Amino acid sequence: MLGISSRGGAVRIAAGLVSAGAIALGTLAVGGTAHADQNGSATATLGDFIHAGAIDVDGHQAYGGTVALQDGGQQLAVYCIDLHHDTHNGVQYQETGWAQSTLSQNPNRGKIQWILQHSYPVVSPSVLAGDINVASLSADQAAAATQAAIWFYSDNANAVPEDQNANALASWLEKNAQDSAEPAPSLALSPASVAGRGGKLGPVTVTTSGSSVDLSLSAPAGVTLVDGTGKPVTTAVNGEKLYVDVPQGTAAGSAEVDATTTTALPVGRAFKAVDGSSQTMILAGTAPVSVKAVAQAQWAPQGPVPAANAKEDCKQGGVDVTLTNGGDQPWTASVGSLKVTVAPGATKTVLVKEKEGQKYTITVTGPNFSKTFTGALTCKPTGGSHLPTTKPTPSPSASHPPLAETGASSATPVIAGVGAGFVLVGGAAVFLLRKRRGRHTA
Repeated sequence: MLGISSRGGAVRIAAGLVSAGAIALGTLAVGGTAHADQNGSATATLGDFIHAGAIDVDGHQAYGGTVALQDGGQQLAVYCIDLHHDTHNGVQYQETGWAQSTLSQNPNRGKIQWILQHSYPVVSPSVLAGDINVASLSADQAAAATQAAIWFYSDNANAVPEDQNANALASWLEKNAQDSAEPAPSLALSPASVAGRGGKLGPVTVTTSGSSVDLSLSAPAGVTLVDGTGKPVTTAVNGEKLYVDVPQGTAAGSAEVDATTTTALPVGRAFKAVDGSSQTMILAGTAPVSVKAVAQAQWAPQGPVPAANAKEDCKQGGVDVTLTNGGDQPWTASVGSLKVTVAPGATKTVLVKEKEGQKYTITVTGPNFSKTFTGALTCKPTGGSHLPTTKPTPSPSASHPPLAETGASSATPVIAGVGAGFVLVGGAAVFLLRKRRGRHTA
């Protein structure tokens, strides 16, 4: 995260439902809007720097370190993994997988995860000082060093902390970083939509970092939520498969599965701007937050029974829209301007090309069916770079540099977006990173 020179306001993180569809129980008419591949996971707004320090980036001074995400009394921390993109006020952010972020094509993304697991705030400054054989290390020094080492791997940048001990830690982190696995989502139900003529519809797989998930079902009488053995369930664990059990003779209809849990968001989860307009962040310090996910089921005794799901595909530069027909007659759907016919019991996936960094809207329509997917591809860590040249002004109530003023008074609702803490001010330097120089030695 890049620092700027004015005061930031208090903000909060709200973990909640993203993929919400309009359900008409007792009919096959299905509609709604969802973010592609975001049926669950956390959304957030950004607050002040927690700890930060000065960093030289190719001859220009920046400020970087841990930045606060807050959920009531809980405080999380993130680092920037997207140095080349601008930041904008009032942008909503969403927890996402590496494959749907600027890390998607980064061969060193596992090394960033190693740095997060072996540096501040997961590891204390005193322990880190021992690792690099210096007498002491402050939280500000440790945070600046960690951010610099992350930029080395996330953006191929020569980011050098101006403090000697912080520079030594950054060098140590870069030298020792090893490939590490991506953490699991906080909560997801996949697929988010299933369809069939009745019986056990699914499976819907639970993926979560929580120890267990609470489940509820909104459905017509007689329809139940069961596990693979057919036993009714109200809780589930990571990897468990769920089914919506529709008794024979039940009239055409639909149901909604709600899953909730309280879990510490996994360190290393990426946070991207929903509209693609602001730089990507990665979680470094965590605390328990509440998250929710939703899945839907549709059924009918005859005719086509449609379902649609979507997932961003950074490798192919678009969104994979998967159409399922659980009925006994063909289903012809429109995916944007493309006509697609899905045979009974079959599934087809259509790639919809989208432009990098631009918001998209993809609508799927068919008989008694309409669903819209929105989002923005944020796959490539390239673009302009805006770095501040003035040092952040210390907060009167804290010893760390704050972020920019959000522009919200105490009477103004806080915008649900991490970008609320990101405002570029006049005089900020605009430049492109040049050829990497050699790292300074401690």
